[in-house]
Amino acid sequence: MAIFESGRGALHYEVLGAGPPIVLLHGFTNYGLSWAPQLPALVPIGYRVILPDLRGHGASQPAAAVCTVEDIAWDVSALLEHLDGGPAILCGLSLGGMVAQQMAIDRPDLVRGMIVANSRASFIGPELAAAVNGWIALLEQDDGPVKRLRATWSDLVNESFRASAAGRAAFDAWSQVLARLRGSSLCWIARGMTRFDRRGHLASLRIPALVISGEHDRLFNPEQAREIADEIAGSTYAMIRGACHLSSLDSADRFNRLLLDFLAAHFPVP
Repeated sequence: MAIFESGRGALHYEVLGAGPPIVLLHGFTNYGLSWAPQLPALVPIGYRVILPDLRGHGASQPAAAVCTVEDIAWDVSALLEHLDGGPAILCGLSLGGMVAQQMAIDRPDLVRGMIVANSRASFIGPELAAAVNGWIALLEQDDGPVKRLRATWSDLVNESFRASAAGRAAFDAWSQVLARLRGSSLCWIARGMTRFDRRGHLASLRIPALVISGEHDRLFNPEQAREIADEIAGSTYAMIRGACHLSSLDSADRFNRLLLDFLAAHFPVP
């Protein structure tokens, strides 16, 4: 297990393969190896895949105070510098998509291109604050992280994936990771997310970008994802039919095709 001491806490990460670096950034309450369906698509054809557990998640150090998207982006930037991995391609989903946007704005020297999936450009608003308060109330209970996964699983992935062997395995693996996490750590991350707002800043980006949404994403709907693409000149937008919030899981084949087509067009393996 690889650990990077950033000066702001210990980050767990994995590196697989060799070649152009691509950093896969997971969503809220998730962990790096949740990107397992993407690894067979990327590693064998020659990409170096970097899988961090974001601060407060997985095997990384728990958060003990409000941790913003900007803080998490700083962590990932420091990890990339440690690994001599920049400039890299970023691929982030949900919270990870926010981190990718933040890094592209703050550290353009480390970012060659960006894939943002099932995410949004701002997490500010009374309805979002209310939603976060609901998350916190659940996370603060005994076994709160696992209870939240059970409560939201039907919103995260589509019915066919939930009923599949792969879906049951993904749920079980995620539950085991969450059973070891402190709910208070995830609460600090949730509070920090409510400060995220990159609207008006994305127009400054001059990198290839792909924005993906899920047709049935009830957490970050396609219109909200489309706003990211509309602000980035020359970006590509794609909606995956039938997908929910975790489109990289419940629609992995179509997600991977979009990802590979984007990489082949802009960052082919030498």
